[in-house]
Amino acid sequence: MKRTGTGRVLATLFLGVMVGIYIHFSELRTIGHGRELYLAAQNHRFDRLVQHHSGVSMAVAGIILAAVAVGLYELIAAGITNVLPPSSAEE
Repeated sequence: MKRTGTGRVLATLFLGVMVGIYIHFSELRTIGHGRELYLAAQNHRFDRLVQHHSGVSMAVAGIILAAVAVGLYELIAAGITNVLPPSSAEE
């Protein structure tokens, strides 16, 4: 299957919009809870990070997350390429 640049660009834009929407609503939810709850949650997160932080586990988690992100990107790009009609340059 031949993937076009258009499918890749649209997949990148789609993933960017989805991540942006998620971050926006996550921040709105955090703002709604107030400053004290936010600071308490950050203190708890810091305490957890200090207790269980391992370089090897973070590297493995980063590799797995990168593989999942690239796989998702390729699936979306392939889906968009299949949906779009072929351009005249490809025929």
